[in-house]
Amino acid sequence: MTNKEKYTIFLIEQFRFKQGISANATYNLFKKKGILEYIDNTFEAIHTLDTNLVLSEIGKLTKSAFL
Repeated sequence: MTNKEKYTIFLIEQFRFKQGISANATYNLFKKKGILEYIDNTFEAIHTLDTNLVLSEIGKLTKSAFL
């Protein structure tokens, strides 16, 4: 498993815990909203950022209301 794949799984898990939804629902949301591509395309820049900052940006991209 690559670091990019591990980071994607990490973000899915963190996002789902904060949203209170299943991993499957989170994965489907990420896929539908293009978040998987976003992570893939920006991995080199975002993996060094604070996790909460990245999750906040993902929340905006998915239009989810989450703190």
